[in-house]
Amino acid sequence: MHTDVVVFGAGGYSGVELIKLLSQHPHVRIVAAASDTHAGKPLPSLTGMASHGSSRFVRTEEALAAAKKGMFAFLAVPAEPAHALAKDLVARGLRVVDLSDAHRKASPYGMTALFSADVVDAPLVANPGCYATAIVTALAPFVRRHLFDPKMLIVSAASGVTGAGRQKDETYSLGELANDMRPYKVLRHQHIPEIEAALGRVGEEPVRVCLTTHLLPTPRGILATITASLLEAKTSAELTDMLREDYATDPFVTIADTPEEVSLRRVVGTNQCAIGVASEGRVGGFCVLTASVDNLLKGAAGQAVENMNLMLGHPRALGFSHLSRHS
Repeated sequence: MHTDVVVFGAGGYSGVELIKLLSQHPHVRIVAAASDTHAGKPLPSLTGMASHGSSRFVRTEEALAAAKKGMFAFLAVPAEPAHALAKDLVARGLRVVDLSDAHRKASPYGMTALFSADVVDAPLVANPGCYATAIVTALAPFVRRHLFDPKMLIVSAASGVTGAGRQKDETYSLGELANDMRPYKVLRHQHIPEIEAALGRVGEEPVRVCLTTHLLPTPRGILATITASLLEAKTSAELTDMLREDYATDPFVTIADTPEEVSLRRVVGTNQCAIGVASEGRVGGFCVLTASVDNLLKGAAGQAVENMNLMLGHPRALGFSHLSRHS
């Protein structure tokens, strides 16, 4: 049995990855891929997949006309249109995963490694942000055990240029960033409240996160370096064992032996989150974690498909067997 799916914002970076993933899913049929910018163009012009044949991008209005009760929808659009689309689609009887930040405060939060039970019966699920996915997944086992000072979690993270979405501003182009690296949205990044809320839920106490983000001269991938202060004396090996214990059955979390082994190359093109940890081993000492994800897969489209699988009663990893898993 197949589920009919409509994708809005299908011409953006995350939308294209969604189309590619859904095309490989054994229980999904794409009935409409909406992109007002690319309407009329064949899907292979952006996806590069010959299997899409003569299928073409359509305008939002045409996709809405095709959306019927019992179907599934993905919103890979900015927050403002996502609000209106989600309300309309849910009212029609569709189930929805929203990749924007429009519903992350008010809807079940689909961080699949931690809160998968929340999304199973939800009509609308908010897909986490890419930085939040890497940072919260890495910190959660230790925040849950109250091993870190919750008021001093310092994160320096860098993203490939696709993390900013398709932009008219040349500042965000790969050509402009070549041989350069720059911080952006210092002390005002939109993922900070999301990260603090998710970690606060995990540890059942307020946390404060100082996140400084950077743009890398590379197309995709996120690498986060997290520094925390230890409240208990724990060695690197003990902390690594905790990560492995908590994520032993997770198909999309890989624990490295050391933080130095975590890299973009290890995760780009996969749906994996790679994590490594090192510790000074004493109370008040530093603990450093590194975490990496592909911002367009595990950080966006991949996790959205995971959420769809959970909502439809499928195994979480269904439809990912064609992706590589780097060691």
